[in-house]
Amino acid sequence: MVEKSTNTISVADSELLSALSQAFTYPARGMAETTAALENLDARAFPAYARLIAAALETSRQFDSQTAAQLAYTRLFIGSMRMEAPPYASYYLEEGHTLYGQAAVEVESIYRQFGIELDSNEIAPPDHLRYLLAFLALLAKRYEETGEEAFAEAYADFCEEYVFTWIDDCRKLVDRNAEEPYYPALMALIVAVLLNDGGAPCAPTGD
Repeated sequence: MVEKSTNTISVADSELLSALSQAFTYPARGMAETTAALENLDARAFPAYARLIAAALETSRQFDSQTAAQLAYTRLFIGSMRMEAPPYASYYLEEGHTLYGQAAVEVESIYRQFGIELDSNEIAPPDHLRYLLAFLALLAKRYEETGEEAFAEAYADFCEEYVFTWIDDCRKLVDRNAEEPYYPALMALIVAVLLNDGGAPCAPTGD
């Protein structure tokens, strides 16, 4: 878990967070492209997560077609009748499992404070897990580059407010409802990284 103290705040590696965000996108052009960022990671740099990264990549290769990968994502995270594992903060944080609730409005406002505007072609609400991961990657990257504690504090506050309270519940829904092993493996990796389960905090490299 991100640890807040007077001396240090643990922040996950920006490259790893960015890879997780990309891996969690809809596999529009196939699973190989979706998981390319994970494949490009140097697993030696993340020894605490090497086994989970390998599991996610191995299970991604078990889809026998692009359509199968798309159907797996759709059933869990989009749904025809209902989503099996909604990947939205609002669903877990709002009364009545609201989609595009107050949490979505709040995180979009926070994105704007950091100069981020979602593409007008995006149809998912701003509190979708892949956007949350991408935003955390940006904060982590700025912290790594500048060493400014303000970015680490923003990272920790955002996690506490909009991620930590629900991410494991989402993982459990994925485990319960997935028919293929890939998304349970990916969610296990995402949760481990976000909660810093065995990982070391990143260190700033800026002056």
